[in-house]
Amino acid sequence: MTIERLIELEDQGRLAGVLHIPENLKGTCPAVIYCPGKNGERYEVHRLAVKYARVLAERGIATLRFDYFGMGLSDGFYYDMTTSTKVSNIQAAYRYTTNLDFVDNSKIAYLGFSDGARIAIMAANRTKVDKVVIWSPLFNEYGGNYPNNKRPRFSRHEVQKDKIVMPWAGLWISMDFYRDLQRVNIMNEIKSYNDKSLLIFGGDDPLVKEEMVHMEINELPIYNESAKNQTLTIPKAGHLFTSEKFENLLMTKTLNWLLSQFG
Repeated sequence: MTIERLIELEDQGRLAGVLHIPENLKGTCPAVIYCPGKNGERYEVHRLAVKYARVLAERGIATLRFDYFGMGLSDGFYYDMTTSTKVSNIQAAYRYTTNLDFVDNSKIAYLGFSDGARIAIMAANRTKVDKVVIWSPLFNEYGGNYPNNKRPRFSRHEVQKDKIVMPWAGLWISMDFYRDLQRVNIMNEIKSYNDKSLLIFGGDDPLVKEEMVHMEINELPIYNESAKNQTLTIPKAGHLFTSEKFENLLMTKTLNWLLSQFG
């Protein structure tokens, strides 16, 4: 059993979240802050973030998962979201977590999923977090970073006339998102992260394979095995680890690494 508490963060507006607290704590515990992907929310596909937060709490690790500004139950609209707003949201989550009296501030990790990889690394570079786990890392969107290497057709939002948007995955994504993304030097951000990391890939993930072809991963420590950096592949798994077998492997491998890092 775990304690699950609804919470609100403040950053650009109200951010809706859930805090998972291990029961019967004696002293302080480690904590994980979850960084969802591009249109991910606090529960994630097949409720993966919910399940994993409960697994961690059973092993004495707290978890904070929340909706970014413009997503889920949080304030704002999807067209308000950019990489910069997401990184700011994670920094707000970090400040909130470090003020919890039951959390050991020296034992906090970020967990990024898909393009949450970019958010986790950038947030780590701006906070004191020195442990990052990334599932199915997607740091880039190629093509100046427009979909399919094409400049898409934007138009004014019918209601918010100051917003220039295009449809994406059933949502309105803004030109501001791409302008902001083009200002991010993600290679420098990855190279700047010099602390501990675990990257887990699905062996049958075409999105990650495409990215690794474009990126010069040999120059990036997080992709190369060392005392600080570990990579693991789950054979035959896809980008979202959508089977009970793949999900359990993903959670077990991540738990074992976190326990080894937190002590």
